[in-house]
Amino acid sequence: SVQRVRHSAFQISEERLHEFLQAEVAFFASKESSSLTLKQVIDASTPQRAAALAVRELPIRFAQRILQIENLPEWKACPDLVEVHNMYSASFRDLRMVDLDVGKLSSFTEAVQTLKGRMKGVIPCLATAMRKVQATEGVAEEDINQWLDTFLLSRIGTEMLTSQYIACTTPMKEQPKGRRGGIVDFNCDPAIICDRAAKHVRKLSQNHYKMQHELDIRIETGTSCEISGKGRVRFPYVPQYLFYVLVELLKNSARATVDLSGGDQNEIRSRPIIVTVGADPSQVAIRVHDSAGGIPFSVADRVWSYMYSTANQNTGASDFSQQGTPLAGFGVGLPLSRLYARYLGGRLELMSLPGIGTRAYLYLKRLESDAREEVPMGLGHSVQPEPPL
Repeated sequence: SVQRVRHSAFQISEERLHEFLQAEVAFFASKESSSLTLKQVIDASTPQRAAALAVRELPIRFAQRILQIENLPEWKACPDLVEVHNMYSASFRDLRMVDLDVGKLSSFTEAVQTLKGRMKGVIPCLATAMRKVQATEGVAEEDINQWLDTFLLSRIGTEMLTSQYIACTTPMKEQPKGRRGGIVDFNCDPAIICDRAAKHVRKLSQNHYKMQHELDIRIETGTSCEISGKGRVRFPYVPQYLFYVLVELLKNSARATVDLSGGDQNEIRSRPIIVTVGADPSQVAIRVHDSAGGIPFSVADRVWSYMYSTANQNTGASDFSQQGTPLAGFGVGLPLSRLYARYLGGRLELMSLPGIGTRAYLYLKRLESDAREEVPMGLGHSVQPEPPL
């Protein structure tokens, strides 16, 4: 018998529904997603406004990523790519099948919660898939990095839209202080976020390396932006994004410090990791400085590659989901951190002095009208096998 799907007051066969959704994917993928400012996200601070924004943008962004995968040569031969494709197809279907009733958003809320849970495994799955594509198809690493930049930059955007909606449905009394509905903290204090990230990485390092003492991670601010006091830096931003980037930077410095010190507690304590926060009226700057030997010139150009990781280069494993550790992650933390910085108009840069140490500089827009999404145009960079010599 033909499987049928009931939707509202009509029935449609599963085959016919599949054809219809394929046409919808093509239609939405041909549109251009809007580049939202942080102010627009802030303005969508009620469930109704956040839902309207999500319904307008999410189908376009999901459809473009579905076709981005389908444009890869032999993508169906890679189980991990098929899995990511299925995740996005199911999420697109859920969004298009749900009835949006601004007076009763329970069905839409359930659909968004379902797709957020579904999408949690995208990054390790996608990283594993693209490593296999590189190994079997002979695709240039630069092409893979551009392809992943496009895909993951879009994913950050869809994650922000869905998180904004879920946050807006949370009762105000349950939301963190400083939020008036949504994921944006109007008074985000970068020094406080740095301190939280430092505590998190100290604990991770102590547990991972079985250390007797905590790593020495110090937070410093200029005289005009002390952690306590009226002059400290505050600006509208998404705290969870800043926390993620800082944790990744500090994890890299922590691992390098411990590795260079050979586990010697006195040596580790003699190499503090310094985090410095500064700002002017337009931007916030954060520097993470370690004395862990720096990055060798031979690999400096590859630190931004999703295909490179010092943490896993000796494992021989190709599955990122098996390589991940609390301290080293999945080998995509640094390039993904740069995307999070770029996403709202910021940037992340590294300066390394081999044999000495590394400094990471994070620059963020301070005004919500200046902090604008960087959204990929259409399907982004194509990936093709390199021609034989």
